[in-house]
Amino acid sequence: MILGADRFRFERLATWLENRRGLAVCALCLLWMIPGLLGRDPWKPEEAYIFGVVHEMLANGHWWIPHLAGEPFLRHPPFYHWSAALAAQALPFLAEHNAARLVNVVYGGMTLWFLALAVGRLVGFDRRWFAPLMLIGCVGILQPAHLLVPDNAVLAAYALAAYGMAAGGPAPAAGALAFGTGLGLAFLSRGVFSALPLALTLVALPLLVAGLRQQDYGRFALLGLLVALPWLLIWPLGLYLRDPDLFRHWLWMEQMGRFWQQFPDAGAGNVMYYLKVLPWFSWPAWPFALWALWQGRHQLRTRTALALPLILLLATLLVLSLGHDKREWFALPLLVPLCLLAIEGVPELRRGAINVFFWFGIAFFLFFLAVVWFYFSAVEFGVPERAARHMARMEPGYRPGVSFVLIGVAMVLTIAWILLLFNIRRSPERPFVTWAAGATAFWAALMFLMVGWVDNAKSYRTMIQSLSAALPPAAGCVSSQSLGESQRALLQYFGRVTTRRVETGHRPEACEFLLVEGAAKDGALPYPWVLHWEGNRAGDGRERYRLYRRAPADARAANTSS
Repeated sequence: MILGADRFRFERLATWLENRRGLAVCALCLLWMIPGLLGRDPWKPEEAYIFGVVHEMLANGHWWIPHLAGEPFLRHPPFYHWSAALAAQALPFLAEHNAARLVNVVYGGMTLWFLALAVGRLVGFDRRWFAPLMLIGCVGILQPAHLLVPDNAVLAAYALAAYGMAAGGPAPAAGALAFGTGLGLAFLSRGVFSALPLALTLVALPLLVAGLRQQDYGRFALLGLLVALPWLLIWPLGLYLRDPDLFRHWLWMEQMGRFWQQFPDAGAGNVMYYLKVLPWFSWPAWPFALWALWQGRHQLRTRTALALPLILLLATLLVLSLGHDKREWFALPLLVPLCLLAIEGVPELRRGAINVFFWFGIAFFLFFLAVVWFYFSAVEFGVPERAARHMARMEPGYRPGVSFVLIGVAMVLTIAWILLLFNIRRSPERPFVTWAAGATAFWAALMFLMVGWVDNAKSYRTMIQSLSAALPPAAGCVSSQSLGESQRALLQYFGRVTTRRVETGHRPEACEFLLVEGAAKDGALPYPWVLHWEGNRAGDGRERYRLYRRAPADARAANTSS
């Protein structure tokens, strides 16, 4: 016991937290979800081009065939984009990108709710409240859950499908509806290889668990697949009927091609990539998941609570590892089975292990909260001076300007987490409660205090506004060369400029202006292209954007004659 800890313990608060676990968990999850969704621009790379597709739906009506900056863009099926566009339409008083990003509250709520229901079916209804805390405490979910990326819909789909398989025995119709909807949502959010692990789990589960090899499970599986069929067929069939060539491009290039081949813009990594990522990405769930598997190793063939998450984990890990496009947040679906397993193993933990994790969590978040406040003081107030100079060198374009309201909110949440440490009664779940609350306080403090500084590092708004101001009002068309997807999307959104790409066969000389993305060391284009504007994001010395203007015909003639 910490000396003087009794001064910070309030029995009425401790009793309320004990008796109102569900309400307290809901409030904590909401505090975890909201910070980071508002008050910032779309961040590169993925969020920027995902928002570009959403903006095209709203601005130009390209709902059935997703477009990016005026061109078809079939990287993902469109369901997540549809939902984000509808969120933006429903909240017209917010900036379009902020309103669209709030759709993550829906997907986050779905994920936490159905994960809790799955725990209720597999482990026990008295432990449902524990499931959301295990998930929001995972380190890897913090950033992607607050980005406008389809993986948040995929995560919700996995939680929904896991609940469906868990409920399939006692409630086959409800379970089939949940599983089929989850399978379809995973497919229509990211594609074939997001839905494949769920289908593999459905097939493999009765092979491992002998008790499921019965007619009832077969009916449940068949009904679940029938529920999924509309999700799996309607959009691909509609795409094929509208444009067979685009359908073939989506299926064989964006789906099969990206899985089997290494595309230039794909994430790199070997077959061990996710095994290397998981130790930090899924912390602290994975050690307790392994402990649960070890404790129940002799019951894998009889207990669905162990077999279901294990098969889902292995199937998802296998498909992700075989794919050529590897990125950290693609591992989000792995958190669903890991959390299910971890919750299964918590009651078996020894008291010493619980205490070690409890004190480690306190030290961990005390340190990182102190780091956030330390660098916030340096960035906004210049104290300490040495740290302020370091942060200014990292982001030279940032101008201090955080509001005192946000400072107050961040301070209240930091103090609330510290008070919470003294008012949670001893239980095997106490370390996970304090860890999830610490993750919430840390993320909220980071977003409320440092979001402007981080936004300065990831936003293109200022650079694009400068570029747009350099274009004459009657500039006509603008060609582009080597311009990335994120930049094209944000150029259309912030600058209202849609370029015509050289990469798609457009002749650069057909436009008066040519925008080129390159490196700072790259030389200028030869005559007749004349450098008209040059810029880059603040603090980024690698990227350089150059806008060229084609010399007038009389100047070119004079240059030729001379």
